Amino acid sequence: MSGSTNNTASGTPLSSLPSIDAPDGTDLVFGIFGGKGQFVPQSKVWLGAVDKLGDTVEGALSAAYTPTDPAHLVPKSYVDAQGDKIAASVTGAVGTQVTAAQLAAQNAQTSETNAKNSEAGAANAASTAINSQKGNPNGIVSISADGHLMLGGLELFGVQNGHLILTLSLPTSDPGITGAWWNNGGYVCISPGS
Repeated sequence: MSGSTNNTASGTPLSSLPSIDAPDGTDLVFGIFGGKGQFVPQSKVWLGAVDKLGDTVEGALSAAYTPTDPAHLVPKSYVDAQGDKIAASVTGAVGTQVTAAQLAAQNAQTSETNAKNSEAGAANAASTAINSQKGNPNGIVSISADGHLMLGGLELFGVQNGHLILTLSLPTSDPGITGAWWNNGGYVCISPGS
């Protein structure tokens, strides 16, 4: 045979055919299965495939990469590593706060001890100062709430004609001490002594 052969086919190229939607799981697909031509639902053809929406995975899937986007699936090793980082961070933060709380408690205890020591020191200093004044001319004396001199627990109201003016409760029976005063129920008596 001589001449040229034209193998050009006429018709519409595939690229210009309209696109169709992806088949639904219930759409029938023709194929040869087990040596026989038959129509089967799309879901049976893709048995084991995972739908992008609303499917259930019954076995393990592997993802051997480090996720870079919040929507990526993540492997367990990545989640475990993040959990370890979070635990270390929380442990560190809690440890820092516990240490700070312990230090604050210790400082408070030290301050309390110092305050008690200061109080005891002040009391001792005051007692020493008062004791060193007792019996000395121009020393310290007790003063009542009304500003009167106290002598032996009795309030001195003043001095008149060289005599001390005191108020006190007199015994109600003769004490048996010469010159001691006592109250005979309506008048003051002076004891002759025993």
